[in-house]
Amino acid sequence: MRWAMLDPENQRIFDIMSKVKSAYFKTRNDDELLVRLRRIERGIKNELEPGHALVVLGESGTGKTTVMRKALKSLTTLQDYDDGYGEMMRPILYITAPSSATMTDLAAEILHRLGYENTVIGKGASVFHKLQRTLRNHGVRLIVIDEFQHVLQAPKIKGAAYVADTLKNMLQDSSWPVHLVFVGLPEIETVIERDPAEQLEQRTDPLPIENPSFEEDADYIEWIVTELVEQRAGLRLAADQPNELIERLMHGGRSRFGLIMRTIIWAIEDALETGSDEVATTNWIEAYARLAKCKRDDDNVFAEPAWRGIIRPVNRDGTLGPVDLGKPTKKKGR
Repeated sequence: MRWAMLDPENQRIFDIMSKVKSAYFKTRNDDELLVRLRRIERGIKNELEPGHALVVLGESGTGKTTVMRKALKSLTTLQDYDDGYGEMMRPILYITAPSSATMTDLAAEILHRLGYENTVIGKGASVFHKLQRTLRNHGVRLIVIDEFQHVLQAPKIKGAAYVADTLKNMLQDSSWPVHLVFVGLPEIETVIERDPAEQLEQRTDPLPIENPSFEEDADYIEWIVTELVEQRAGLRLAADQPNELIERLMHGGRSRFGLIMRTIIWAIEDALETGSDEVATTNWIEAYARLAKCKRDDDNVFAEPAWRGIIRPVNRDGTLGPVDLGKPTKKKGR
């Protein structure tokens, strides 16, 4: 599909925001994740070694998907390649588990990603037999399953023990063992805990994603703000900044790196959309209102003097919920 040309101003904003969004900033999770993935890479090179599983878990908005996609690009021995006969081999297969997916649904999704039409995928045990052959035909050695909690939410699920047993069989398949990475919310660790023989646990490496803290990471977050606003967007940070900007930013994003980054990006975008050459308090207020779907005065971390009392939960989908009524906000004038 060919898109119509954007008008010059809209194109300018698009180009700037592309530079802003393409920036990647490492956290302490990057190096730790790469160490774990390198172990898998070495295990794949040793074809006699059975499959290994890595469980990357964290709450919504922590940036799990972003850090995973970045790390996978560093596994140079596992990038796509031509087998010499015109077939493209895919050592790494990255999929997102469909909502409320059973293990059969998950296997069907993998087959679909590898080129099978839905009408020929089949059902039940035949799906897994077909999956085994197909993984080998495409050279798939590492399967990364994002949003793995969807498998545990399936209405017809046979239980976490059944899921664990199915996954264990994939790791132990002597004809073509695969390695697995599960990415999702903290409850995905339940799958490992429900393996009665503890065989899956022996081959599993859990990696909880750590959130930044104000005490340790405030200077780094401040540098990121400056880098994105000034170097990437070509704007200025206005003299009119909210008091305690970085602390408000981290509090508003619930100390979750993904939400913090989203707030910075949206503040820049709002400045560009309003024709400003600087990011000011009004842009931070608008960005948080967009993030929390709230008003631009009360209950807004960047507008409210008593901003520390604004406590919003993070929903399962990574959005901010309403202010926690158990911790009421101190309103202006009180």
